[in-house]
Amino acid sequence: MDKNKTIAYLLRKERELLNYTLKHVSKKMGFSNYQTLSSIEAGERDIKAWELAKLAEIYGRKIDFFISGQTGISQPKVLWRDPSKTEQTIEAERRFLLFCQNYKRLLELTNEDNTKLPISPFSLRDKKEFRTKGFNYVVELSEEYRRILNLGGRPAYSLSNILEQVLGILVLYMDLGSGGSGASTSGDFGRAILINSSDAPWRRNYDLAHELFHLITWDIFSDEEIYSKSKKDKSEVEQWADAFASAILLPEEEVRREFFKRLVDKKITYISLVEIAREFKVSIEALLWRLVNLNLLRRKDVEKCIEEGEIKDIDKKMHITDWVDEGPYLSSRYIALAIKALQMGRISKAKFAEYINKPFSEVTSFLKKYGYDENEDYSIAFAIS
Repeated sequence: MDKNKTIAYLLRKERELLNYTLKHVSKKMGFSNYQTLSSIEAGERDIKAWELAKLAEIYGRKIDFFISGQTGISQPKVLWRDPSKTEQTIEAERRFLLFCQNYKRLLELTNEDNTKLPISPFSLRDKKEFRTKGFNYVVELSEEYRRILNLGGRPAYSLSNILEQVLGILVLYMDLGSGGSGASTSGDFGRAILINSSDAPWRRNYDLAHELFHLITWDIFSDEEIYSKSKKDKSEVEQWADAFASAILLPEEEVRREFFKRLVDKKITYISLVEIAREFKVSIEALLWRLVNLNLLRRKDVEKCIEEGEIKDIDKKMHITDWVDEGPYLSSRYIALAIKALQMGRISKAKFAEYINKPFSEVTSFLKKYGYDENEDYSIAFAIS
């Protein structure tokens, strides 16, 4: 099979794997009709360089994938909160894995060694403790991780940066709309977490901690154990992941202190509870269930409160000022590696634009935003004593 036929075959195969129609992709390409794409896929005409670059972007592949004629490549598993795939999550998964591969390449280009970061020693190899201790072990695990990572009394404020800088976990944010709240993966690039950027900040914090649990337990639970057969009920593993997220973001000692500080005549007002939730950067529901588990509130009272919805309304109104619409963004570590690779001359500005998913024309302003001047000499260095 000649190169043009191979490219044509792979383009059609990738489109079909993503369940995209010819009309859908043609519209994204800006073609006036779908016959143009159909001719390309049939190998009836040579594909132009810009067309291949654009199609590779749409399909979440590197251009080399099509040029080198790679087939039968197994993709790393991506563990979604909701296993039912939509067109949006399929596309997001491809982009997610592409960024993960780019991350690996940036580590290589900048001589950074991600293997030195201590994720492996803390990954669990046995699920026996879960089976014998259940939720008690999950709480113990969250306390151990909070201590190891030095997350302090307000973990949500530093969790994302610490996962990147200490554990070497790539954290990416993409606009998934209503298509999903979070996902995680593990491969030759290391480990990575994908968060829905359109969710509220406090929801993103919770999902980040939830996905951390899945990375810690990546090798011990099967998909069958994680995903419940019933859409209404969560599996035991998912319940453990929720409990881990709640416990790590809401340290018992700190929560108790803030709770008792606000008690008046053995009662605590709704607005005081919302204040605590804001202080720890979590949702009011997450806080309420944590208080139930700490035996500070009665389960039936919390269930009634959530069902009536009044406290949620108060929470929503008070949280409105905390909402920062950042949009989809890359992790600080990823950006730092890309800028370092550019500064070292390992990648061109065009390749840099590809890595950060920006038009070439926006590269200069992007660099300035992060304090990098293209005319500055960054080769000046100290000699060690």
